Amino acid sequence: MMQQSPIGVLLHEVNSLRILWANKRACELFKYSVEELRSLKAHHMSSQDERYRREDGVAWLHSAAIFGSSHRQWKYLASDGTEFLTVAIATFVKLHDKDVIMVEMRPIDDAITHEESVDWAATSLERIISHTTSGILVFDHDNHVTRASPYAAGLFGKSSESIIGISLLELGLISPDTAKEELLKNLVQTDAKVNFRIQVKNADSTFRWLAAYLENIKIEHSTFRVLMVRDITDRVEAEQRVAAQQTQLQYLSRYNAMGDMALILAHDLGQPLSASLNFLSGLKARLNSPSVDAATLSYGIEMIEKQLNRASDIVTSAKRYVRRIESTTATFNLLDAVEESLYFVRLRAEELGVEIKVDLGNRPLVLEGEPVLIGQIIINLCMNAIDEIKRPETTIKTLEVTLREFGGLASLSVSDHGRGMQTIPADRLASGAFSAKEDGSGIGLLISEQIAQRHGGTIQFSPNEPQGTIATLSLPLKPIKS
Repeated sequence: MMQQSPIGVLLHEVNSLRILWANKRACELFKYSVEELRSLKAHHMSSQDERYRREDGVAWLHSAAIFGSSHRQWKYLASDGTEFLTVAIATFVKLHDKDVIMVEMRPIDDAITHEESVDWAATSLERIISHTTSGILVFDHDNHVTRASPYAAGLFGKSSESIIGISLLELGLISPDTAKEELLKNLVQTDAKVNFRIQVKNADSTFRWLAAYLENIKIEHSTFRVLMVRDITDRVEAEQRVAAQQTQLQYLSRYNAMGDMALILAHDLGQPLSASLNFLSGLKARLNSPSVDAATLSYGIEMIEKQLNRASDIVTSAKRYVRRIESTTATFNLLDAVEESLYFVRLRAEELGVEIKVDLGNRPLVLEGEPVLIGQIIINLCMNAIDEIKRPETTIKTLEVTLREFGGLASLSVSDHGRGMQTIPADRLASGAFSAKEDGSGIGLLISEQIAQRHGGTIQFSPNEPQGTIATLSLPLKPIKS
């Protein structure tokens, strides 16, 4: 059938693009025999015109191998030196023993009538649909299917025959809604090109996701509305798993932050409230004594007021922190987030006699993200360090917090002189669930690492000299628009 076709046909090997076979019409056009064509290279067969360079021809054929088909005008060179311009369609075809690229070429002749052109275009398109393993559907101007490749029909759970006549919008659920609106708007345009996704319900009630690309393709004087589809179910399901993990991380992060605040309130409110009770007990004892000293009473009341003000400050700071737990992504200065977090760290450090040395610099470090979650990382790293510093064997009771900018990153280092990393099994440190505390699970640090990764950053641990650990949080700065 191909041998007698009025259209020239060449079969190319997919990888090397060498010619495997040519029909009679192709031999007539090139004025070569099949054997002679097999020995030719691409530059022997193409026009010397700059528009038909070898690189362009190779790219054209490779695009057919990737996408199933590709068409363009191409000028060839015959053995006698004459050149002839063609409309050529390259199609990826699976034969029983190998994969090939079939090139169908028809010389452009102004004498061809419009009716012949339409008939040839339709025939060529039919060949593409029949031979390709890609998902291709053709629609009429009312957006009903007129042709479909077997593979495309199968993606929608139908045969090539049963899918004919179905409306584009009835094939499945267009996603997202904005894509559907764009699709409806572009359907009336002859030069419409739109990408979208289609969700198709399978017979077993599961769902298949397809990536779709709609384009109006012109072949000679005819225009065809062509939809190319491919199965992306695995990719969409992976995206959904990642989204679910992110949602879970959001929940765990906020749950953990609420827990941190509850512990801070329970622990750090105890000291000022206990002190207030002690002063009240003292005042009651003084009031029951024969001699009441006004100055002593005034001093006791001032001390109670001071302790209650401190408790009020703790509650106010915790309330402000908790209010922002449900905040969304925003642009913020990392210095502000560090200072706010260090307020809670200082409460714990002061009680345990730990000195905090802070060097934050004075240059704003602007990030894009969720400041409360970043603050949670800072609190977690500092509290872990304080737990090491408070141990009796730790002689240097100092926590050092340093903030620097380096190579587009904001780098926050938390250093202690505790037992150091040598006490942590390597596999636990690498896993991220690193906790040296006997009752520690490392979950706080694990969540911190996930928050950092979500913000495009990292948490790294390195030995401090002569002893201890340095935890470094690195986060990308927000690019400054010129």
